[in-house]
Amino acid sequence: MVKSTVRFPESVVDEIESLVEAEQFESKSEFYRFSSDYVLNQMLDDYEPTTIDYEDIRDEVMPAPDREIGTDADHPPFFESVSFVRKLALRGNFSDAEDFIDHQYTPSDRHAILLEEILRLYRGDGSPTGRRAPPERERASQPPTAEPPTPDNGN
Repeated sequence: MVKSTVRFPESVVDEIESLVEAEQFESKSEFYRFSSDYVLNQMLDDYEPTTIDYEDIRDEVMPAPDREIGTDADHPPFFESVSFVRKLALRGNFSDAEDFIDHQYTPSDRHAILLEEILRLYRGDGSPTGRRAPPERERASQPPTAEPPTPDNGN
């Protein structure tokens, strides 16, 4: 195996540790390995998970309806939501992204929590709630706008 160091927000690590404490995973490493395998398996047609007992873990921690992307009628498929929130965040439309999350998901929905975290990271403001930074901080984080050239008065 190859060792890889990855940094996560403290809130994410806290949630993972609570899953380990609840014995849904044997360790944080098992969670990280399973999560990586799960996402790769969802995204790549020819990917075969390598986590030991992958199917058993998946069946235990993720009931079948939750695993099927696009089958939940209450909100859009998660990866489509991630893509949409990312697009809005890259364009600086944080308010629209927040509105999308608020209207598509309940606040306690795990997908809403992840989308809020993604939005917070794109905003880069470090606010713990993932909500809009104060206007003065938001302006400070934006690149300066180019000023139109002033006419030369012959001086």
